[in-house]
Amino acid sequence: MKIIVAVSLMMTLWVNSRAQQVIPLYTGTAPGTVATDNREVFSRPAGSRPFVTNVTTPTLTVFVPAKQDAAHAAIIICPGGGYSRLSIEDGGYEAARLLADSGITAFVLKYRTWRDSAYTDYRYIPLEDLQQAMQLVHSMAIKMSIDTGRIGLLGFSAGGHLAAMAATAPAGIRPAFTLLAYPVISFTDSLTSRTSGSRRTLLGGHITPADKTAFSPELHVTGATPPAFIVQAEDDSTSLVGNSLAYYQALVAKKVPAQLLLYQKGGHGFALHNKVQDEYWMPAALRWLALNGFYKKIK
Repeated sequence: MKIIVAVSLMMTLWVNSRAQQVIPLYTGTAPGTVATDNREVFSRPAGSRPFVTNVTTPTLTVFVPAKQDAAHAAIIICPGGGYSRLSIEDGGYEAARLLADSGITAFVLKYRTWRDSAYTDYRYIPLEDLQQAMQLVHSMAIKMSIDTGRIGLLGFSAGGHLAAMAATAPAGIRPAFTLLAYPVISFTDSLTSRTSGSRRTLLGGHITPADKTAFSPELHVTGATPPAFIVQAEDDSTSLVGNSLAYYQALVAKKVPAQLLLYQKGGHGFALHNKVQDEYWMPAALRWLALNGFYKKIK
């Protein structure tokens, strides 16, 4: 019922305007949320990227292309931020605008971030939001001329962990493909950087060996795992490059189509443009999507 109401609202807005529209993932309080007050804050610190914190009301922002690609692809974007905040602009809206300019319908997912005492158990909340978002996009596919076999995910940093979790989940809708930018993949000790707070934020202070295994997507890759394009810099100290290597190697071992783009330098959080090497990686990702039949360049 929640999906139907949200879709009805979305389609009303979308028919009336081709501009970006924001739709709630749920009606009323989102499941698993016990906080009823809205403390969401959008911040733009001087010299830093904009981010949003204390998200307890998740939404999808829709970017409809002026001219759709012939494959009718769509991508749901999961911003990074260590599960404590979302880099919503460069790891969300900027990527969505670029995808829409390329003919791909894009959706920016503002999933719930950690907030003290706001949830019954936060560890399952972001994945629940992403799965709900995928259901919504699938339910809107016909009216928006989207091919349900070409709905993928783009995840940055912790959003890459979230996207990989959805790609390897044993149940629910799986994406057709994933694009992973400097992703946090593994929660194992050897691949978790001391400067990364994603694992502790998502799982809390008491983390068991079983937790580390359950939330490490590279350990759950099968032949049915969706293809992936992965990009990362070797000098990334927040998400160690071993994360991308481990996921790529797991995909190759199961004969799942994958491409790994490694930069020698670039650090973490370069979004769409590796400034150190002055290179934009999205053109390579689009070529990979076309190679695998997920995208057809607009003319």
